[in-house]
Amino acid sequence: MSLSLRDWFLGRRGAARWQAVAQWCEAQGWVFKTTREHDGFVVEQAGPGKDIRIEWGPSQRRYLGRHELRLRAETGLDPQCYALLMPKALMDGLEREVFVQFTGGVQTRLDEETPEEMRWLAMSPRLGATQLGPLRGWFAAVGNGVDWLMAWLHSSMGDRLLHWGRLADEAHAAGSSVGQLPTFALLVYRGHLVMRRALSVPDVVAVREALGLFELALEEARRIQVAPDAPGLDG
Repeated sequence: MSLSLRDWFLGRRGAARWQAVAQWCEAQGWVFKTTREHDGFVVEQAGPGKDIRIEWGPSQRRYLGRHELRLRAETGLDPQCYALLMPKALMDGLEREVFVQFTGGVQTRLDEETPEEMRWLAMSPRLGATQLGPLRGWFAAVGNGVDWLMAWLHSSMGDRLLHWGRLADEAHAAGSSVGQLPTFALLVYRGHLVMRRALSVPDVVAVREALGLFELALEEARRIQVAPDAPGLDG
């Protein structure tokens, strides 16, 4: 198959798979584009205050599986501030992996090849149960600005996370996979907020759900500013 014919075929197949997402985005007035490799898509919002970039494609994080949904926006926070929030079970697993790497004598690989969020797990202690409050049963968090991180988690974003956790418990009690806690990570670093969510097949419901949480997280991150010399913020 020639390269041009292959590109055309992959582009048509991708367009068919993501048609519902594309139509929803275009109805919002956003720009929907497939990637050059035809293995995913990019959505750019348009309009005042609409600066969130949405991507779906091959995963950039092994712990999220083969494909992931990514959302990104600038926060205006000090670039030195970093924070990580994810489901507790996922963070437990990553911490074990980091521990094995350190005790296995491969600290160089951990520094050079491991994603930022896993390095943070080695650098910063997790928030305790009291600091997490009602979120402690489902989520875990680390960061270098503890006061800011706690304020962020106990904002309206925290209410949305609490709703996700309760839905997951109800689904588990009912023996159903519907409503299970998504596999995701929310990261604050270098002045940006990034959400990564495992998503094998993109659909409008999943994208809207992720965007809803991300918009709340972004709004609260911008509202709860942190000073460069705030206690707990490393230089």
